[in-house]
Amino acid sequence: QSRMIKLDFLARKTNYIDHLAPVWNQFPRERRGLFYTDKPNLAYAVQELGEEGLTIFDGKGIDGEFLLTCGYGDLLPNGTPIKRITMEHGIGHAFTSNAYPNGRGKRDGVSLALLPNEYTERLAWKARLHTPTAVIGTPKTDEQANRYGVRLSDEPTLAIAFHWGGKDSDPPESGNALDHYKDILPELGKRYRVIGHGHPLAEAEFREVFAKAGIEYVGDFREVCRRADVYINDLSSTMYEFITTGKPVIVINAPQFRRDVQWGIRFWDYSDVGINVEQPDELFAAIDLTLAEYQTIHIYQRMEAIQDLYPYFGAATERAIQVLCDYMDTAP
Repeated sequence: QSRMIKLDFLARKTNYIDHLAPVWNQFPRERRGLFYTDKPNLAYAVQELGEEGLTIFDGKGIDGEFLLTCGYGDLLPNGTPIKRITMEHGIGHAFTSNAYPNGRGKRDGVSLALLPNEYTERLAWKARLHTPTAVIGTPKTDEQANRYGVRLSDEPTLAIAFHWGGKDSDPPESGNALDHYKDILPELGKRYRVIGHGHPLAEAEFREVFAKAGIEYVGDFREVCRRADVYINDLSSTMYEFITTGKPVIVINAPQFRRDVQWGIRFWDYSDVGINVEQPDELFAAIDLTLAEYQTIHIYQRMEAIQDLYPYFGAATERAIQVLCDYMDTAP
């Protein structure tokens, strides 16, 4: 009888744990190896994954044969004997040849790349890397996937969130729009019921900004999806994850976002998933219109984005597990 080959997992950020958790939790138990994390995130990992199989990563090697990660920082170095499998932790935003998700470096030696959609596979990977790929969708969105039947709450809640990086990022489209909209946050909080959110890489800054504006900060994106009726965002993958709930978004642009530069999904192929706001004082009218036409606002554009960017919608975890098991059974 042949030995059962197992898959190890590694995630050292909470948002990476969020992406790997659905796969780990539903992976065949006899094929699960260890889930490596670090001490600061151990309690969160226990909450999301349970205690079985959890272990602290010592920063060195891993004894297994196959390892699944979803962040560049968790990729073991090229030349590591273990077969390294990556799963993207976003929708597939791509900027320059050195920026996420299409930089080379440690990605050159990856054994298999699990990608969210064919768009990312075609533009962000195949054009620059020769890694074997498989499109699996986005397992993280399975539990909230909902195309229809969303009603506006009796007391609507808005969430406004920003990506990390400032207006001087290179390229400018990879930074956030915070400086452009920061001054209207207090007024936004007075007019509406508002919660704040932001990319975890800059959470400390966002917490301070929203606290000064008198707006509650919510770090858990699933909680944001549960509580918010509308999501206002500049360029995070979470904007696209939010539309998988069936609820609308508002897209906020900044002066440094160049209209004549094409980076793909957010800039500008799928930027029409919600009303686009250019100036801070336009945001209030966009909110009022979105609330007034809640169930139909940009519905066709949102549906098209879901169809194109979220294949295996609602069943991505099942797809990912099938691809991983097949790969482990046939890999040389």
